[in-house]
Amino acid sequence: MHFGKLLAGGVRVALRKGWAPVYVLWLRWRVFVWGAWALEHAVAQCPPWLALEVLRAFGARIGEGIDFHGRLILHGAYQPRGKLQVGDWCHIGPGVLLDLTGPITLEDRCTVAARAQIFTHQDVGYTPLRERAYPTTVAEVVVESGAYIGAGATVLAGVRIGRCSVVAAGAVVTEDVPPYTVVGGVPARAIKTLNPEALGLQ
Repeated sequence: MHFGKLLAGGVRVALRKGWAPVYVLWLRWRVFVWGAWALEHAVAQCPPWLALEVLRAFGARIGEGIDFHGRLILHGAYQPRGKLQVGDWCHIGPGVLLDLTGPITLEDRCTVAARAQIFTHQDVGYTPLRERAYPTTVAEVVVESGAYIGAGATVLAGVRIGRCSVVAAGAVVTEDVPPYTVVGGVPARAIKTLNPEALGLQ
């Protein structure tokens, strides 16, 4: 029985390794014909293991030990190469939205919980407000090592989430979050500061 499970697991791994490059080749053709929509659709619909292979093939840097639950929503993936860097041992929950108009860096051992959103641009469309009040902007987002972004939180363009900081569920982050700081609310404000020595984080 145990041998049968091992054999089945080995066959599954072999099939995945053989299928991934075939799928990526087919997807490149779809992207050539239909553009970024095809890539965004594929990443959202693929099983997690295949979505990671697709991201790597299209220029993302994906680290080791990723805990990824799939249904990743990409936005603005027109020129994705080099736009997404995910460090080692990160957790990305289901339904997370990543805006790749600008770069996103998730450093080692950080967590982006279910349905969180990270935006790298602001664009108000064709309204005349864009001329002076709200011009289009693009800016990188960095989530430093050990940081936690709670479920349903929103991180806006240009923000840096500090090392081992916490963004509460549903918060909207418009400014940088210092390391070891808990923020929450709309817009997010500091709630408390963590003691890294007491928590063994140094």
